[in-house]
Amino acid sequence: MDMTDIETIPEGRKGAAAIYLRCYPQDSWHLLDHRPALNDHARRLGLGTPAVYLDNGCRSIGSRPALDSLIEAVEQGLYATVLVPGPFVFALDEAAAAAVVGRLEAAGCRVVVAPPSSDRTVADMER
Repeated sequence: MDMTDIETIPEGRKGAAAIYLRCYPQDSWHLLDHRPALNDHARRLGLGTPAVYLDNGCRSIGSRPALDSLIEAVEQGLYATVLVPGPFVFALDEAAAAAVVGRLEAAGCRVVVAPPSSDRTVADMER
């Protein structure tokens, strides 16, 4: 999976940005932890304040209405960058997560993984 950082984002693609977060089971504490870190990272990258798409309480398989809305918005050209804490927010299965990243990138969007905000592991975030 080709996740990117700011050094590889062409200057002309630093347009509107969005954040995508998904947590299962519903857990506002983890979302509240990641959201400020992603907002701060977006500001450091010169992306302004990103729109936020949350699928709180949604499994990585099945209905994820916010992800569907985000993909549609990206395909309409509304966002040039999507920030996430890791590809696991798209799906726990690596191939499924890579497929979502591929779809976003095919629409001309870059997926940026923000640096971790703590020493917690992905397993801790999925509990």
